[in-house]
Amino acid sequence: MRVQALMALCASAALCGCQTSNQADYVQIGYGPSFDVAHAQCEMQKGSVDQGYIAVGSPGFVAGAGIGNALGNLALEDQYMKNCLILSGWKRAPPGQGAAAAAAEAAGKSPPPYGIARAPGSWINTALLDWSDANKKCVAGDKGACATRAKLGAQLKAAGVNPSPV
Repeated sequence: MRVQALMALCASAALCGCQTSNQADYVQIGYGPSFDVAHAQCEMQKGSVDQGYIAVGSPGFVAGAGIGNALGNLALEDQYMKNCLILSGWKRAPPGQGAAAAAAEAAGKSPPPYGIARAPGSWINTALLDWSDANKKCVAGDKGACATRAKLGAQLKAAGVNPSPV
């Protein structure tokens, strides 16, 4: 019995040792901190989702309840890390794109955002970026862009944001 338990423990340790790095599994989907910073922030907070347990009964029942609670907490922590990293601008990579993202990040060049072309968040982020694009075109002499800039400027001012060139 002890030999089987030891073999199972060694097999699970070997499988866990084969996990890829987190960076290789993620691509940047928006604007935010580097992967290392985002991962560290999320890692510090993931313990807050752990749930405790109380078990009364036979030793086997209590041990089973502890193991079940630990597995449940692992699932909760994984979900928290996934959501936290999405909020920080990182998402698990589609198959085949993770290695390129890791190489680009290691070289100091963030990979291009995956799936979006604008900053995530409220409509104000997109409106500010559109206003900036329209402002550059207006300065270059595009009259249609000047009208777009004026329209977006009015909407932003109504929301309490005063756009200005950067």
